[in-house]
Amino acid sequence: MNGWIRQLGGLICACFCAGAVLSAGEPNEVEYKVRIKGARDNAVKRAVKESARTYMMRKRPPSTYGQLRRRMEKDVPLIETILEANGYYDGSVTMDLNLEESPVRVYIRLDQGEQYRFRTVDIQFVDNDDERLNKIKPTIRRKNKVVATDVFNEQQRIIEQLARRGYPFGVLTRRDVEIDRENQVVDLMLEFDPGPLAFFGPAKVNGLEKIPDKYIHRQIPWNEGARYDAQLVHDFETRLLSAGQFGSARVTPQQAGSGTNAIPMNISLNERAMRTVRLGVNYSDIGPGGRIDWEHRNLFGGGERFETSLSGSPIEIEWEGRLIRAGFLDGRQSLVLDVNAGQEMPDAYDAKRAVGTAMVLRDFNPNIQAGLGMGYSYSLVEQFDMRDRFAYVLFPVQAVFDYRDDRLNPQRGGQLFGQTSWYEDTQGFDSFLKSQAEARKYFMLWREIHLSSAFRLTLGSIDGADVAGIPADERFYAGGGGSIRGYEYQSVGPKLNGTPTGGDKLLEFSAELRVQPGTRLGYVAFIDGGTVYNDLTSDDANRALRYGAGLGLRWFTGIGPLRADLAYPLNPDDTQKERLQFYISLGQAF
Repeated sequence: MNGWIRQLGGLICACFCAGAVLSAGEPNEVEYKVRIKGARDNAVKRAVKESARTYMMRKRPPSTYGQLRRRMEKDVPLIETILEANGYYDGSVTMDLNLEESPVRVYIRLDQGEQYRFRTVDIQFVDNDDERLNKIKPTIRRKNKVVATDVFNEQQRIIEQLARRGYPFGVLTRRDVEIDRENQVVDLMLEFDPGPLAFFGPAKVNGLEKIPDKYIHRQIPWNEGARYDAQLVHDFETRLLSAGQFGSARVTPQQAGSGTNAIPMNISLNERAMRTVRLGVNYSDIGPGGRIDWEHRNLFGGGERFETSLSGSPIEIEWEGRLIRAGFLDGRQSLVLDVNAGQEMPDAYDAKRAVGTAMVLRDFNPNIQAGLGMGYSYSLVEQFDMRDRFAYVLFPVQAVFDYRDDRLNPQRGGQLFGQTSWYEDTQGFDSFLKSQAEARKYFMLWREIHLSSAFRLTLGSIDGADVAGIPADERFYAGGGGSIRGYEYQSVGPKLNGTPTGGDKLLEFSAELRVQPGTRLGYVAFIDGGTVYNDLTSDDANRALRYGAGLGLRWFTGIGPLRADLAYPLNPDDTQKERLQFYISLGQAF
């Protein structure tokens, strides 16, 4: 018995000793670093980093060298597929493990070879002789580099083009890719089945609780029986969402019944809360300011949107009310009734004013909107100890082309805005035409760190009357947080005894360099410039271009970036009191 116990104890001791030897020979976790060699194409290198497990899981080290090698072995065919997907059909990949380095190194070595190019690209449609389809041409051209994502994007684009021409159920039926390795070219053929030609059928609305169906039906931009067009459907969805009444809006075509090509349209909506209250604060060279907004998105039970706001600062207090009725006379039009009243008390003048306008706005597509209307303006304006009453009938016209990728933090795209209004006098003063146009453009320079540039140009002109006959509160002024940063509010331009007079011509421009290396903070360097001038003052210094520059900090929140800018005037005149100006507000400067 004692001998058997001694043998068992020896066996247990031997097992523990063996485990100790194994533990000493290999670590519990194999920490390693990865190096990618030979990747000349940034797209290939980025795809390897995003797909290869060896790279993606480097922060989760395996327990043994054997597990690490298995990771590497599984990644080899994956990386070869990445090379082929980017047109490197002759490429190869090897993976090495260097145990001599600490921590150990995994080397992914790529031999990309030459990138193949397209020799021919052919699009075909089966069982269809519609001449409209012959106008669908490939965007992939001969000698373009072969990239799989470009082919998939082309397939989706053609299906979208079919839907624009009345074929909402088109599908890809065949894709042939012939590789000529000797000449390093590829022949591509895409075949589609457009499906049946479709026409708009009856529309059914789902999900409404408080807003009536007729509100939706009067905004539908197509006529029942018209040829199906997916662009109209997309524009309709965009319009419903931009109105603010719905958290989601989806318009989908349904299969037509037997014996008809009229497809029913299903409109699925999810209503938001009908009322919203918002509070906002800001700070600029004129001091702190605040604003309170209240909105009702179904005021009279027919989808009417009413917005009202009250804002105040040390030099201004203003109330505004706006009523919007969508689907006015046409599904793409809105009637906007606007009333505002307030008092301004800047250094240039004192003014009490009330304005009412009615405008019809038409959406030509999600990016282009134009409108015209009429209104009435009444004001009491005092400048240089002279007080006058002004009353005008207004005839405003405006247009906007907006293709920014984001309204509060744009990084690509641009915006063009123009407005002109005829002021017809009713009090014995001159009538005049006031026009203003603004262009904005945004460029992405370096996507990895969100480095982008932004440019702004603003032009304004008042014609038909001398400056002396134009109300002081209707003239152009420059300087301040929304104009030329670094200068005091309305301080740029003509002055009389140090008091700004305003002008009938305006020029402003800005350039910003923006970077957002993280998710929360961003940084901006900017320069602004411009001037205002008129014929009242002959001093050339009053017409000189003024420049300001500075740095800004952006804190990105769920509702947009919070902006803080510090600006310095580069060539101020003698009336500039403060040499540093500080601004805080929501959203980018432009």
